[in-house]
Amino acid sequence: MANISITTTLESLHELISKMANVYYISTPNQALSAITTFDMELPVLADGLTFDTGAPTVNRVKLTEGRTWKTGAQQGDADISMQVSSIAGPVSDLFFESGSSAAVISGAIGGYKYSGKGYSLTPKKVTGALFMQSDDKTSAIYLPNVEMFASFNGSGGDDTTGYYNVAITPLKDTNGNEFYPLVGSAATEG
Repeated sequence: MANISITTTLESLHELISKMANVYYISTPNQALSAITTFDMELPVLADGLTFDTGAPTVNRVKLTEGRTWKTGAQQGDADISMQVSSIAGPVSDLFFESGSSAAVISGAIGGYKYSGKGYSLTPKKVTGALFMQSDDKTSAIYLPNVEMFASFNGSGGDDTTGYYNVAITPLKDTNGNEFYPLVGSAATEG
């Protein structure tokens, strides 16, 4: 019997996605990773507030009466990618909702506290751009180069949570035809 060789060993596959700790928004979609010089915003995502599931494909099988599979095919599953962004700061609210007119800026004192803010429309706003999600140990990342996002506000936080924007994320194909890039990191060297 001939020796069997392993072309890809377990050691060469030891690259894992660690817990995502930082989520950055980039307003310009479809950029090469090497072209990104700044992030527009770091989004304050709640702990355990990021869901990333690309969706299981629907597999269709054509079987003969004898039971043998004659042909298989598959359709892409529906992605379930979302995040819970815990901030009502102006830049975050401006990102996810359409601002009202300048006359919609209000302020007043109630019960010994002074409040101020501006109005927003609850009509869904499509936000486009890209997302870069970095692991807590910086050894892995996920780059979504072209996304559409829609948000809703959930203010019913319990004792251990705050109100947050629930953001549904749809990855779209980039100029290369790809929807996401799992990345492996290493310390950069100065050149």
